[in-house]
Amino acid sequence: GSEEAVFNAVINIMKEASLYGGINLDFEGLGYREEGEVLAATREAFNGFVRLLADQAHQAGLKLTLTLHPPNSVYRGYDYRALGEAADRIIIMAYDYGPKPEPEKLVVEAVEQALAQVPSEKLVLGISIPSENPESLVAKVGIAKRYRLSGIALWRLGLLSEEMWNTLRHVVTSGR
Repeated sequence: GSEEAVFNAVINIMKEASLYGGINLDFEGLGYREEGEVLAATREAFNGFVRLLADQAHQAGLKLTLTLHPPNSVYRGYDYRALGEAADRIIIMAYDYGPKPEPEKLVVEAVEQALAQVPSEKLVLGISIPSENPESLVAKVGIAKRYRLSGIALWRLGLLSEEMWNTLRHVVTSGR
C-alpha cells in the first residue's frame, strides 16, 4: 500500500543520507489547483512523510532541510507551520513569480507569510540567480538580513557572473 511505499522511500533516502550530514528535500508542485478536502489531504500526506523522514534523520544525527514553494505561490500544498515544526530548516523558493527580477514586494510577502508560521532561525531565503541582477541581488540579501532569516540559498551557482559574485561577497560580508 501507500504507507509501505512511503516507508520504503524514507528507508532509501536514509541509506543515501548516511553518506552526508543531512537531507535537503525539494518536493515541488504540491497543491496546484487543489482546494478543500483534496488540498487538506495533500498537505497532511506530505506532513506525514516529512515527520517520518525528520524522525529518522534526527535519530541518525542528520539535519533535514525542506525546499518549498513560497506560501504566496499557486502551489498551496505546504503547511509551513507543521513542516517548520518537523524540519530543521526551510528554504523559501521566493521566485518564479513571473517578472524578472523577482518583485521585492512578493518576496517580502512570502517571507512575512512564512514568518507567521515558522521562527526566523529556521527560514532561509531562496534566490534564483537567473532571475536577478547585481542590484536586485543586493535587495534580496537585504530582505533576508532585515527579517533576520538564518541565511540565503542560491539556485544555480554556476550562473553567477563575476560581477554578481563580487556583489554577493560584498553584501553578505558588509553590514548592509
